[in-house]
Formats: sequence, C-alpha cells, structure tokens
Amino acid sequence: MGFKEDIQKLTAQIVERKPHVSNEEMTKQVLIMPFIQALGFDVFNPLEIRPEYMADFGKKKGEKVDYAVFKDGTPVMFIEAKSATESLENHDAQLARYFNATLEVRIAILTNGITYKFFSDLNSANMMDPSPFLELDVTNLTLADIEVLANFRKERFETEALVKYAEELIYTSNLNSKLKELFKNPPDDFIRYLIKDFSDTRITSAVIERFRPIVKKSINLALLEIVSQGLFQQEANTAESSPVQSQPEEVPGSTSPEEMTGIPSESAGKVATTEEEQASLAIVKSILEKHGKDASMLGAKDTTAYYAVYKKNIYQWFIRLNLESQNKQFITRLPVEQVQLLASGFKVEQAPKWIGESRVYIGSHNDLIKLEELIIACFDQIGLDG
Repeated sequence: MGFKEDIQKLTAQIVERKPHVSNEEMTKQVLIMPFIQALGFDVFNPLEIRPEYMADFGKKKGEKVDYAVFKDGTPVMFIEAKSATESLENHDAQLARYFNATLEVRIAILTNGITYKFFSDLNSANMMDPSPFLELDVTNLTLADIEVLANFRKERFETEALVKYAEELIYTSNLNSKLKELFKNPPDDFIRYLIKDFSDTRITSAVIERFRPIVKKSINLALLEIVSQGLFQQEANTAESSPVQSQPEEVPGSTSPEEMTGIPSESAGKVATTEEEQASLAIVKSILEKHGKDASMLGAKDTTAYYAVYKKNIYQWFIRLNLESQNKQFITRLPVEQVQLLASGFKVEQAPKWIGESRVYIGSHNDLIKLEELIIACFDQIGLDG
C-alpha cells in the first residue's frame, strides 16, 4: 500500500475515532501517533521519536515539547499536541519557545490531531514565524494536500529542502490570492494593457467599462482551457484502451496536484482501467436499462483519482468510483441526507468538495447491485440539472 492509501486510511480512522477522543493524552495515542507513523517514523524508537523532549528556553527550565523528531542523531522537527476538543488558537507562543531554543530545528507542527499547522523560520533565522506556512485538516485532505505531506516522510525529510519548499508555499499562496483577485476584479490598468493592441479608439473610462465583462469572460475561458490541458494531457494516451470512448474532463476552478504543489505526483503516469472498474460500468449500464433509462450515451473516464461514469459528456458525470484504495468509495453529486435514505446499511458521509457532494463506502464493485435506487437517482439528477 502506497503513501496515498496510508493517508486515506488514516483519514477514515480519524473521522471514526474523533467523537470518542476527550483529552490530550487520547489525542496523542489515537490521532497524532498514527499520523507520525504514516509519515514513516517509528514512534517507539527513541532514535527517531522522543516524547517529552527537553527544550529549555532562557531562564525557563523544564520546558518539554510533546514530540521531537530525530534524524541522524539530531532533532529536526518538533510536534506540540493539544486535545482534539481544543482550538489551536493562542498556542503558537508555547511552540515558538521550544523552537527558538533549539537551533537545529527549523520545522515545527502544532496540532490537535485534526488540524496541523506547520511553522518554520522564514522571516528571521531560528525564530519561529508567527504564521504557519501550511495548514491542513486531515479529515478533509485533497490529493494536493497528500502530495504536500509526502515531503515530510522519513525517507524524504531534508531540513533545507523543506524550508525552501515552505518559502515557495508562502509565495505561491500570496501570488495565488493576488491572481484570483486580479482575475475576479481586473483593475483598469490591466484591462487597458489587454486591449491596447486591438483597440483603435482612445482608451477612456467608458471604453474600459465596456470591455470589463468581455475581459472577465475571456479570463474564465483561458483558465478553463489551461486547466483542461494541464489536468488531462498525461491521460490522453489511455483513451484508446478505455472500454468506453472517453472525453477530456474539464474541471472549472480546479488544478492538478502537480500544478498546485509543484511536486511530481507519485501516481503520475499512465492510468490503467481495472477489470473491477470495467465491471462497474457494465453493472451501472445494466441497472439503467432495467429501469428503462437511455444508456446509449453512457461514457466513462479513468483518472488517477477516480473512475467517473457520465451521460453524454464528462460534465454530466453522475458517479465517481474509487475502487483502488482499501476504503472503496461511491461518490455522488447528491446531498448526504438523500444518499443516506437511498443507501441504507452503508456508511455515508460528506465528500471532499473537490470531488463531489457525498460518498458511500462499499466493499467491492458488486455492492453497486445493492445501490440500484441510488444509481437511478444519480442518473436522473443529471437530467434535471443539465
């Protein structure tokens, strides 16, 4: 099982365990230590992890950080734990004392087992920054988040590389915000720059206002084209081998893990459609035909993240399946409340927003037969929406 599957399994465990965690010690044992293990560190080996590590600061003696991560006999990362029932607000200063007292450490984490805040010393050497360079919710991770976490694995952990990467994340985040604002509300100077080469008239305020909606529409179309090409260029070679003719999927407002993080995905490469996925498509088609639905335009798209079944075109997907992880999932566009009624006996929960609205945990593709009513509802909903 790869790192992605390990983290996804951990996410499912944390969601299940969280309601039963009531104090800091339980948080450490059932939420945080499994997270450290998922990164490849041996929590029972003092050469790698030392609980209650002494990090005295100035005149304050007896200061102990909850976990110190060691590499080659040197502490390289601190982890300060709080209870899962507690907010992380106003606890940065405590972690900063430990961080500032240990010159070798340049990465620190503050966590309650659900939220993880990652800090470094980008502003001033050996002084922890007041704001984290990364913040993650492990119960709602995207594929991009998992790719980012992969950099903190034991075999990849290199302090200088991580600090450089932290700096890039900060710059990327700031530029991201500025670009979003620029594209959402293009300033006059930006519009003037775009239209100056093909406008014969003098560019007045009235001309700028006339072009503003055109510029915004052009920006949206350009971004959509860029995202579409970036997301599915590597998957173009699999179209011939797909059991149903696939079409490029365009996902407005989203980017690939590689584009978002700048890190090559571990799963990058050719997408191989499994026999289980092919069988799933056959089951869905059979159910639709049984209920008199037109399945002639049914199609499928296999990606590194899921296997999508759609009607007419990929925009009209109504089912996404993840059958290659330990926790197999049936993802829909329908609200959780409706799916719970249609999938009695199955575990149903909110899906991460980037992939859908709700997800049903299944044992295998054969469970699709038991979800007949849900499949029909998903198919019909696409008809209503599109």
